[in-house]
This record gives sequence, C-alpha cells and structure tokens, in this order.
Amino acid sequence: MHKDFKLETYTADDCIADTLLWLIHHQETFDSFHFDVHTQELSVTHAAGVDIIRVGMFLNAKYGILVTSI
Repeated sequence: MHKDFKLETYTADDCIADTLLWLIHHQETFDSFHFDVHTQELSVTHAAGVDIIRVGMFLNAKYGILVTSI
C-alpha cells in the first residue's frame, strides 16, 4: 500500500519509520520528537503539550499545529 506522507492527516500504524517520515514532512507542526529504543515509544512535543504516539492514533496537521487523537 502506498502512503502519501505529504497529506495533512495520517493514522499511525506499526511501522514507526512511516510515522517519522510523516512527521518530517510536517515539521512546522511540532517542536521535537523523541524515540526511546528500549520501550519503542515515540513522543512528540507540540503546542498543546507532549503526546505518546501509539498505533491507531490519528495525526492532523491541517491547522499548522499537530493535533492528535485516538
């Protein structure tokens, strides 16, 4: 399945590399991200705080800030 990382919305799946690629295409929407290799946990710091990105989480960059939801 082809994924378009330039789209303004994305649903995180079990491929962390794809989620990181989507985030890189939307760098203006967040301040930083951190990936812990021991726990395999990706956290993103953005205007509304810090979120742990989990499989199935909906990411939205439409408003110029990162909006996350389950």
